[in-house]
Order: sequence, then C-alpha cells, then structure tokens
Amino acid sequence: MKRNVFEQVVALVNGQSVADMETLRAEINAVWERMNAKRKANQDVYSMAKEVVFAVLAAAEKPMTVKEIFLACGDRLPEGFTAAKIQYAVLHYWNAEIEKHDNGKGAFTYSLR
Repeated sequence: MKRNVFEQVVALVNGQSVADMETLRAEINAVWERMNAKRKANQDVYSMAKEVVFAVLAAAEKPMTVKEIFLACGDRLPEGFTAAKIQYAVLHYWNAEIEKHDNGKGAFTYSLR
C-alpha cells in the first residue's frame, strides 16, 4: 500500500478528514482485490495438490513420510509445489483428514484417517 494511502487510512480511523475519499476507496479496494486473487490462486494450487497427495496416501500400504509422499507424487503436483508445502498442508490445511504417526525415529509418518 502506498504511504499516502496509508496516511489517509490513519487519518480516517482517527476521526480526521480525508482529502479524497474516492481515491482512497479505489486504492483500498484494489489492494483488497489483489490480496483475494492471491489467496484464491493459492487455494487452487493446494486443492490440486490435495487430490494428488490423497490418491498417493489412499494407495499406500503403510503410513508415509512427507519425503516419501513427495517422491511418490512425482510430476503430478502443481509446478513449484515442494515437499515443504506438503508438510505445511498436512499440518495446517488437511490435518482433519490426515493422521500423524510418531514412529519414534524423528520423522513423522502420515496416513488418511
């Protein structure tokens, strides 16, 4: 956000007058739309990856590490989707559907619930 826009927002929330409310509104809406577009694109990528990861876990005979999942997914994951992103998704987005197993060897394994 541009400094002058931020200054106008600060003035507005502190009860001061804003010189050009239409410009401020347009700038705030533009930032909001960019944020939402980025969030939506990110959701779409994780949704595509979820289908691939869940198919791998469904076919697995035993719980798998994130590294094993990533290697099994091969080139079916969206471009740039890394093992770290699988790890993040397993812990934050898909944790209600994936069970985490502590095998006592340091690396956790995962399976579908």
